[in-house]
Amino acid sequence: MSFTPPVEIDNDYEVIEEGPASKVSRTWAAIGSHESQWVVVKSATVVRKFSKEPHDIAKELRILSNLSHPNIINVLSHTEDAQWSTLHFWMPFIPISLSDLLVSPRFSPYPVVPLSSNDEEAESSRRTNIFTAVTQSIMYQVLLALAYLHGDQNSIAHRDIKPGNILLTAEGCVKLIDFGIAWKDAEDADAKKHDLWPEYRPRLYFEVSTSPYRAPELLFGTRDYDAFALDLWSAGATFAEFFTPLRLISDEEDLEYDHGPDEEEEMEEEDEGFRAPQPFIMPKNLLPGTPETRWQRDTLFNGTRGELGLAWSIFKIRGTPTPEIWPLGFKAFEHLPDAKGVEFTVVPTVQLAPLLPNLPERDEEPVLGNVHFPAEETVRSSALDLVSRFLVYPSENRMKATRALSHPWFRDDILVPAGYQPVSGKTSVGEVEGKSLSQWLHVMLHGDL
Repeated sequence: MSFTPPVEIDNDYEVIEEGPASKVSRTWAAIGSHESQWVVVKSATVVRKFSKEPHDIAKELRILSNLSHPNIINVLSHTEDAQWSTLHFWMPFIPISLSDLLVSPRFSPYPVVPLSSNDEEAESSRRTNIFTAVTQSIMYQVLLALAYLHGDQNSIAHRDIKPGNILLTAEGCVKLIDFGIAWKDAEDADAKKHDLWPEYRPRLYFEVSTSPYRAPELLFGTRDYDAFALDLWSAGATFAEFFTPLRLISDEEDLEYDHGPDEEEEMEEEDEGFRAPQPFIMPKNLLPGTPETRWQRDTLFNGTRGELGLAWSIFKIRGTPTPEIWPLGFKAFEHLPDAKGVEFTVVPTVQLAPLLPNLPERDEEPVLGNVHFPAEETVRSSALDLVSRFLVYPSENRMKATRALSHPWFRDDILVPAGYQPVSGKTSVGEVEGKSLSQWLHVMLHGDL
């Protein structure tokens, strides 16, 4: 592999993330023709028996090195340590992730403490406008990245879309990262000759994506699936999280929190009937702003209880797959390798809106067509409609990224980061309510400027 060797690298590396598949460290370095800057280096073994299948740093570097898009992280340099059989590649350091924004109580169209009646109407309209503009900007940039990846020129499926893999620069530019389990269609063996875990249809890995963002077909053992449709489901689950409740929790209780109500709370809900959550959920014994408390954002689906638990979490919301709910696709579900291994209680599809109390607007649920997806002629100008069109069972009916970019919910004037290239078909604006995207992100993450 050819590379531009790093120069003037500070040997003081700070490990910022370490997992079974790779290690990510931060350092101050001048690389190639670039000025000194904070960079991250991702390192992982290139020895199969020591690598975590299907994570593949050689494939990740190969794919990223051939991509060029403002919303996808770029590789600055790379090298291979032959002595330790380790591959390293350097990227810009971007400290903010979408996960950081989602846990901020300021990232909501509603205040934690209700406003007085005198200020409520004007301030509510302003908050909604700001929240919607920032939300649309981030979602639109994510979709631009997916449309670029999924297009015929690249034919790449990321397969791990989630808030933690969506970074935000100080200007508000989205950067999609972590292509360690990405897959490129229509490649021959020669293109994959350096990959640790080469994949070909119909023998794809189903051990991809992160729990609450995994598409339902992955939960039943299939190795022959539409990899691009996985990204669309994951995008829908990620976008839904912009609108799920924010929950105040206590670190002192040592909670392994990842979703929302625990089993006892769910049983109470079943006994008492469903109660729609509020935008902010605050237990009576906890106060916001105290050192021992922090906010967490609920995921739409519960990924804390294994694959069967996740499947049931999906079915409780989108309905158990049956010939009635999924008439043209039910046979496809039945043919998934593990679909008949367990019998789920038959429950109907429920409305998404009550589960998303941070929606900036109150809109009717999209009308479902006869194959469990919103009918095209019923498209509405709402975030709820957009999210609904990704979270459908027949993978071929999930809204494609290119189509989603023209969804009517996206304004004609999109708030964009400073210096961002003009958006085709849209008017790029630099400010909303007197502040730039960068300034609003600062307010939402840290408070007033």
